[in-house]
Formats: sequence, structure tokens, C-alpha cells
Amino acid sequence: MKKLYRTDSKILRKSIHLFTGLLILLLTYVVEKQSLLIIIVAGSVFAFATFNYKTFGLLHKTADASLGTLFYPLGVLLSFVLLYDMPFYFFRITLLTLTVSDTIASISGQIRPGNHYFKPFREEKSLYGVIGFALSAWLIFYLFLPESLFGIEAYVLLAILLAINFEVLSYRGSDNFSIPVGSALYFLIMDVNEGNLFFFTGVIFIAALGSFFLFKKKIISKNGSVATYFLGIYFLGVLGCAWLLPVLAFFITSVVLTMLNTRLRHKAPSSNQRNVWQVLANIIWALSTSIFFLISGETIFIYLYIVMIAAVTADTWASEIGPVFHRNCFSLAHLRMKQSGVSGGISLTGTIAAMLGSLFISYFSYYLFFDKVSMLMILILWLSGFLASMVDSLLGAFLEPALNKLTFLNKGIKKDSERISPNDVVNILGSLSAAFFFYGLYLFFL
Repeated sequence: MKKLYRTDSKILRKSIHLFTGLLILLLTYVVEKQSLLIIIVAGSVFAFATFNYKTFGLLHKTADASLGTLFYPLGVLLSFVLLYDMPFYFFRITLLTLTVSDTIASISGQIRPGNHYFKPFREEKSLYGVIGFALSAWLIFYLFLPESLFGIEAYVLLAILLAINFEVLSYRGSDNFSIPVGSALYFLIMDVNEGNLFFFTGVIFIAALGSFFLFKKKIISKNGSVATYFLGIYFLGVLGCAWLLPVLAFFITSVVLTMLNTRLRHKAPSSNQRNVWQVLANIIWALSTSIFFLISGETIFIYLYIVMIAAVTADTWASEIGPVFHRNCFSLAHLRMKQSGVSGGISLTGTIAAMLGSLFISYFSYYLFFDKVSMLMILILWLSGFLASMVDSLLGAFLEPALNKLTFLNKGIKKDSERISPNDVVNILGSLSAAFFFYGLYLFFL
């Protein structure tokens, strides 16, 4: 009965996605872009607003706990925004690759004789499903892509291979986001780099090699390596070196400090392996501000990007350096000395490390972007990042204990190393405060 329910709910979900995809496709021919954007935003709000209501249970809930019905509108919306200034056929291709090709992959994946099944990330994929996806995607490109672009075989092949990556390397319906957004980013990369296939192939190779190396060295988990792979393609391929280098500076220094901390404190190397949520918690706001910059081109989002990375660098440096020099720290929650490493603990060395980490990223990143030094702006960025790390400590002291009591954040954490933890939530909220500090200091000084 349970298997039957899972099959029926999956069919229903796929049918709804296919229908809405075809409806949006029709609307691209009859309404203006601005009106279509409003419709897609409204649909996304509806999907998120009804997710926890039993009345709409058939629309959202499945036995495999998929979040696909949330990823789907978000993926369609973001891909539409990214491709807003590009010809409409690019969005139509991403939309149909998601709705039609993914549906065909699901149907062809049920063919049993001679099929081969594999399980990259807890979700079963099949050889016939991949073939069905690839063939239908090729047909979509053939029907919608101009002959001048479709005639470039490598261009089409790379796009389809990348879409297959997004479909196969998915978890709990995340392909409903990664397929349209990933495809949209591919079109953006190729447009910015004037169809340089050699460049894009190099980006994929470097991202794949780097993420695989980090996984083999047990620095990040398997799911974390997949997230790193896609983030590498985005930062290197879409944004460029000026945006990539601050992230690399944060990540490399964090890894080195973590390794030193682990060795000096005689901890198991695997104990500090970062999972996918830890990767995303440190990069989510910087990623968001970079996307806003791509959409708007406003310099303010460069400042926010820098300050978000400065905040997570400050927090990480403090967390890794402080316990090495101090066996005890001052607990903000208990207002007395506690063993180092406790959430909400601060120390003199850790505080100095936080100040240096924020200053390093602020100075380095500002010079990268603007090729000059503005001490006032660097001061604002530095102070905002440092203060955000202090907020992280306060949240760790007072909010994290409350989060530890929530079943959603603690159920099965020991068995499932890829679940989001209370500390990840604290890191996300703490780094977000950097934006408010920056805005306040920016208005005060400038």
C-alpha cells in the first residue's frame, strides 16, 4: 500500500509539473515578460504558502519526503529572472527540459528489462531514464534553439550533459531547481564568454576535480562535494575571478585552520568534515547577493557580497583559532568560564582572530573589485563582518539551545550527517546580520 501511494503521488506530482510547465510555455507566447514574471512570482508564493496545509496535501506531500514542489517554482522563477534580458527561447528550453525531459526520464526509468539502476544520492536513478532525458532534451533544443546555435554540436552536447548532471546528482527533488537554474547559468556563461566552449569545458573540469579532491581528502562530504561542484561552476564560469577569489580565500584559510585545530587538539580528521548544509550555510548569502548583482548590476550588492564573506571568515577564524590558544572561554549564556568550543563562547585570541579574518577579506576583496583602496569603505566592511561574528556568538549562546529542542533539527542527526543542524541555522542568521550592520554604518558614515 505504501509503495502504491508513493507511485500514485509521484505520478500526480509529475502531471502537475508537466501541466504547469506547458501552461507557462503557452503564456510566453501571449503575455509580456513583466506580466509573466508577476504570474510566476504569484505561483511561487502560492506553492510556499500552501506547503503545510492538509487541503493541498496531494499537491505537495509524497512518501519519499520530496521537496520538489518547493524547488520547482523557485527554479522556474530564478531561471526566468536570470534569462530575463535574453531571447525567450532560452527560457523555453530550460522550462521544457525541466517539465518534459524530467517527466520522460521518470517514465522511461520504469522500464525493467535490461535497465540498470544506480543510487548516487539515496535516490534511485536508471540508465533508461537518463537516455530518455537526453533524447527528449535534444529534441527540445532542436525545436526551439536557432539553427545558428543548434548547428554547434558541442554547444548542445555540453548543455545536455550538464542538465543530466543536474538530474542525476539530485536529492529530494532538488533537480526541479538545479535543472532550470543550471541550464540558465550555462546560457549566461556562454553568452558572456561569446560561446567559448573551451572555457566552459575547463570550468567544469576544474570544478569537478576540485570537489572530488576535497571529498577524497574527507574535507567535505559526498553531498557537500556536489554542492561545491555546482558552486565552482557558478563562481568561476558566471561571475569570474574577482568574485571567486574571496570565496577561495575564505575556504582555503578555513580548511587550513581546521586541519591545524584538528591536529593540535588530537581530534579525528573526519570529525570536521563539512556536510552540504555547512557548505551552504557559509555561502548562501554571498551567493544570493551575487545573483542580485547579476540581475540589477548595482554596486551595493558587491559591498554586501564582500561583507557576507567577511562575516563567515571572521566567525570561522575565531572558532578555529580561539580553542587552540585557550582551554577555556567565556560563555555568554552562563556568564562564566567554560571549556573552549562551547556555543556562544568567546576568548581574547578568538576575538582578535575574528577581527583579522574580517579585515583580511574586506581589504583583499575591495581591492580585487575596485582596484583601489578606500580606507573608510574597508573600515565599514571590516566592522560589519566583525560585528556579525559577535552576533553569531550571541545566537550560539541563546538561540542554539532552543533550536536543539526542535525535533526537526535533531531527529536522526547522528544517523544522517547531511541534515541541517542548529549550528548551521545560527551561522546563517549570524552572517545575515552583517548586511544590517553594513547598511547602518554606510548611512552613518556616508
